[in-house]
Order: sequence, then structure tokens, then C-alpha cells
Amino acid sequence: MLTFSRASLDAPLLFAAISACLSALVALARYREPVRLAPSRLRDLCELCALAAAALTATVLLAGPAPSLSATPLLLATFVFAGLCMVLRIRVARLNNAGIAWHAAQILAVTVATGWSALFIGESDFPGWFRIPALIGLALGTVVALAAMAGSIARDAAITHERWRRPVSPGSASAKAAREPKVSLHLPCYSEPPAVVMGTMDRLAALAYANFEVLVCDNNTPDEALWRPLEAHCTALNRQLGRTVFRFFHVAPLEGAKAGALNFCLDVMARDTEIVGVIDADYHATRDFLSRLVPHFDDANLGYIQTPHDYRGYAGSPWLTACHWEYMPVNKVDWRGISEYGGAFTIGTMCLLRAQALRDAGGWAEWCLTEDSEVSVRMRATGWHGLYFNETFGRGLIPETFDDYRKQRFRWTAGPVQQLRRHWRLFLPQPIAGALPGWSKLLEVLRCVAPLQRMGALVLMLAGTVFMGLAQSARAGDPVDIPNVVWALMILGGMTWCARTAHRYRLSGCHEPRDMVLGEIARASLTWIVLLGGVAGLSRRPLAWRRTPKFAVSASRRSPFADTAAESVLGALFLALTVTILAIDTGWGSETEWLLALQLASLSAAFLCAPVMSWLAQRHARQASRANHKQTTHKPAGSLHIGPVSAPVPTTLP
Repeated sequence: MLTFSRASLDAPLLFAAISACLSALVALARYREPVRLAPSRLRDLCELCALAAAALTATVLLAGPAPSLSATPLLLATFVFAGLCMVLRIRVARLNNAGIAWHAAQILAVTVATGWSALFIGESDFPGWFRIPALIGLALGTVVALAAMAGSIARDAAITHERWRRPVSPGSASAKAAREPKVSLHLPCYSEPPAVVMGTMDRLAALAYANFEVLVCDNNTPDEALWRPLEAHCTALNRQLGRTVFRFFHVAPLEGAKAGALNFCLDVMARDTEIVGVIDADYHATRDFLSRLVPHFDDANLGYIQTPHDYRGYAGSPWLTACHWEYMPVNKVDWRGISEYGGAFTIGTMCLLRAQALRDAGGWAEWCLTEDSEVSVRMRATGWHGLYFNETFGRGLIPETFDDYRKQRFRWTAGPVQQLRRHWRLFLPQPIAGALPGWSKLLEVLRCVAPLQRMGALVLMLAGTVFMGLAQSARAGDPVDIPNVVWALMILGGMTWCARTAHRYRLSGCHEPRDMVLGEIARASLTWIVLLGGVAGLSRRPLAWRRTPKFAVSASRRSPFADTAAESVLGALFLALTVTILAIDTGWGSETEWLLALQLASLSAAFLCAPVMSWLAQRHARQASRANHKQTTHKPAGSLHIGPVSAPVPTTLP
């Protein structure tokens, strides 16, 4: 009878990690486009067998000679991996080879890691009060890992898929639609620099589409000098176009922030409107925005189309570059895969929605911080579906300060949690819930709980660190020996993460390692605000909707650590704990100390990225102020000034 011990599963666990690493490296080397349409090849099965053989060889070389008893689980794991690859190749034809190997390795890794961890806990002579919580934590971790693995099937589709069921391209720029349904573009704004909004209006006036209108809705701006130029510019553009395309509304008071303005536009738009578009005040649309996307609404069941957030004017500024490349992988890679599995949602700007579907859903939700993605949930619940294309059709401005960057991410994080709290019944299994498809439910839930999942992972990690230390202290005899395979797994995991992350950036258009590092610093700097937003979204109290300012800012004289007090304190605390564990004799054993220290150091580094980003933002503001000062100093006499003196044009405009 075949029995397993923790040591006998070391090699299978190492094999699964090597397989995942090899699949990530193969994908990085071979798949250079976000969407690759390629037929299956006869040599696919041979390539997968070769990858399994390479992983087996690498495992044997790393693990060293093994007795026959230990070799049996390794051979079994190899056959299971090869079998999974064969099944996926035959049954899931749209996966490429690297995708097949990746998903097979994930399934094997979660299975073996769960068994390995349970055996490690059982075989170690920890006290009973430690084993039970440890096994509960292991069970929770396994459930989370399985859910994340299911979600990655969609999120990683741009890397792992070669065949697509849904449209992957918005169509040819030269294709002519049989008809041009009426489109009403809604441009809400509040206290925006007139020059910025007028630049957006100029781009809309140049759209290569005949049958459209633009509603510019300024809501609650107290300074008349900010909205009067917009009213005049609408008149000027209509005169230039020779017809009434732009209509301006200044509404005060108006409740509901951006959602309130969008609902107002729904009430006053042209009666024959079939499609509604939403454009942020700072977004410059391409000429073919409508001509290439509107024809997709010939599909009578299509409710909305979303295109990526993208940005301009970031070149030359490390601050803006960091923010830009932090945004891009999600917009260019993740959301395209989500769309393939029926989970596409609207994200605020550069989107088109069928007017009837918007009415069926009840309009925009004024209670939600992310009214854009919330409405797509209700639209799918009423039977409509959506598409996401990862081709850019408009570019906006990046927040000028780290504080505004954090506020924006707080809104984007808390809003989906609010959606889950309000609409959780829609995501229950059928027949209890409505007609949302299963994948759509799963992906929406995973997106909404992502910040809560991160909070839970942090709590579990810190609790595990404390319990591990207490358990080591309570044990009699020598400290628990950390298996050597753990260190190999950490190295392989790091290599896999680097390959996967670099691939995502490359598919997003980023090819400079420096820019990738800046993007990851920006991502890590938001750790605290994402956790805070997730918790805030659970509150029943209304959360204030805060817009992202578009005005140029003066350089702050405050310390970056003062601007990021919470993150700086947490980063310093975890750094102090790391140094303390390594500096004193805890009695836990050097291997345990180093393992815990690495965990705490990683947390410290993530939180301390916030003051780094704050410093980059301050440096950017100083450079922008100097450039603005030079432009003002050398301004030719008699040159025209557009807009009030109190509303300088952002320096990030091209």
C-alpha cells in the first residue's frame, strides 16, 4: 500500500513549482501579443510531454538522488501532470501550450501543497492548540487558492488562450456601418480647468461619425469663471460644425455627484438616442471611437462596450510613468480575459451603452462610488451582455499628487465592495438567484472581494507568524526544522512571479525594466489604501464621492513620510520586527527566524513604497512648477490666455 509522508511529497511539490516556472518562461518567450489567434498544431502533445520531461529532469537534478519510495510520488505527480495536460489539450481547445501547462501545474501545486502542509503540521511536534488553528488556516487558504485559480483562467486569458469565442477586435477602421444610430455622448464635469474640458470637446467635435450629440453637464461648480468658457465653447463649436451638436447645462444644486449628472443627461438627451457614451472631462477620444464601436450594437443582446483607461503626457516623469504602467496591465490584459468569460463591466469613461439597456437597469446608482461598474451588474442581471476591447480609443490625465492617486484608488476599491453588499443576492447559485451566468457571478464576486481577500491574507499571515513563534517557544527540545524544499520553492516562486509580471507588462506595451519596476512600486504603494477601501466599502454609511482634480499643483514642502503617515508607521514597524527577529536569540531556530523575517520584510517594503511614490510626486510637482514658471516668464506679449488665472492648465497635457 502506498503511503505518503511530508518528505515524500517534497519532490512532487518541487516538480509542480518547476512546471509552473517553465510554463511562465515559455509563455514569456513565445507569446508576444495580447491576443494571439493560432490554430492547434499536431506537435502540441509532443511539446507538452517535453515540458513535463524537462520539469522531471530539473526536479531530479535539484532534489538529488532519491530512494525508490520517494521516487514513486514524483513519478505519480509527473503522470498526473502529463494526464492533466492531455485532458486540457483535448477538451479545452482554446488554450495554448503554455496555458495548458500553467493550469495543469496550478491544479497539481494546490493539491500537493495542501497535502504537504497538512503532513508538515501533523508530523511536527507542535502543541495541540497550534495544530487546530493551523489546519483551519490551511483549509481557508486552500479555498482561497482554488477561487483565485478559477479566476486566473479568465484574467490570464491573454497569456494562456489562442482561440476566442467573443470578438477580440473592434473592427476595421475602413469598414462602413449599414446605419448610424443616434449616439448621445455625456461629458459630466465639476470645477474642472476650462482648457482641459475644451480640449476634450474639440476631440469630440472631430469624431468621424455624423449622427451624435454631446451633452456637457457642469454640476455644482460654484466658480462661474470655470463653466462660462465651456458654455461659450459649445456655441463656438456648433457654429464651426454648422449644426447643433453640443448642448451645455449648468445645474446647481444637483445631488448624486457624477451619477447624478449622468442621470440628468439621460433625462435631457435626444429622444431618438439609441446609444449613450460616457466621456470623462480630460479624455481625448480618437476620431474612430464611434465609427468602429457602434456597429457592434447590431447584436440585439449587446448592452455595452468598454475600452481601456489609458493616459497621455507621462513620458519623462518617473511619477507619471509609475502610475501609468501600474494602470496598464489590468486594463490591457486582465479585463480582456474577463470579457471572454462574460464578466465584462463598464469602468466609467470611453464606454458605450445601449440606451434601452440603461433604462431597463434603472439608470446610474447615486449611492455607489463606482456607479460605472455597478450599472453593468444590473444590466447583465436583466439579460444584456457586454464586451471589452483592449484597444485604446481615448487618453486622459494621471493624478498630479500621490494623495489624489490614493483617493482615486480608494474609490475604485470601496465601490465594488459596496456593489457586493447591495447585490449579493444576484450572485447566489441558481435557481435561488437570477439569470446571471455562472462565470459572470464568480468573476464579479472575485473582483468585489479582492481587497477583503488581501486583508484576510494579511491577517492570516500575521496570525501565523505570531502562532508560529509562540508554538516554537512552547515546544520542548530542538526547534522545528524548515525543510530545504521551502527555500527552493521561494526561489522558484520568485522566478515565476518575475516572468509572469514581465509578460503582463510586455503585453501592455511596456518593454523597459525600469518602467516595470516603477509600476510595481506604484502598485505596492497602494497596499494600505486598498485595505482601507475594502473595509470602508462594508459600511452602510454613505461614502463621499471625491473627483480627481485636473489642476496643476504646487510642490509640497512636507516630508514624504508625513504625507504617508499610516504607511510609513506600518513599514517602520514591520522593519523593526524584522531586525528584532534577526538580532536577538528567539530560540526558534535560524531557519524559522529567517522565514518569518522575510515575510515581515516583504510587508515593510510594500508599505514603504508609499513614501517613495510621495517623493516622486513631489519631485514631479517641483519640476512642473519650474517648467510652468519658465513658460509664464517667456510668454510673448499679447498672447491669448484661455480660462481664468485661477485655473492653470495641467502640465501633463501634451
